[in-house]
Amino acid sequence: MNNIRILALAVALSASGSVAAQSLKDQIVGTWKTVSIYNEQGGKKEHLYSDKPIGVTVFDKSGTYISWLSKPDLPKIAAGNRLKGTDAEYRAVMQGMVAGVGTYTVEGDTVHIKWTASSYPNRVGTTEKRTYKINGDELTSVNPTAASGGVSHSKLVRVK
Repeated sequence: MNNIRILALAVALSASGSVAAQSLKDQIVGTWKTVSIYNEQGGKKEHLYSDKPIGVTVFDKSGTYISWLSKPDLPKIAAGNRLKGTDAEYRAVMQGMVAGVGTYTVEGDTVHIKWTASSYPNRVGTTEKRTYKINGDELTSVNPTAASGGVSHSKLVRVK
């Protein structure tokens, strides 16, 4: 009976050790929900997407990266047609969201995102380097080249 307990304990410790030893490349795969994000520039912190941002980031096994981030209260286009908004409506929407798709590679704790398409066209064809850390189901990110300038700090949680 003691041998069975020892074997069970060894299996449990082995399994938990393998999770801890996984690389960022293995751990990052999945879908992540943004729970907070702020930009820091000139010593000032700003919550550009509010204190309750809406965001999702996907890292798939094949190396595809997809992200969406927005304020929760983007204005509706009064005309009911996305091609017939006013300048003020377009400005509010453009400043209140950012989305894109591309590919990613991982080296240590750095993720390189090569942009294929983005709502911020200046990203297309570029590669950004971001630092990521995972603790359980929480992912933190530092982006030194935020699309709005400054450095972006975000916290995401794994979608289960």
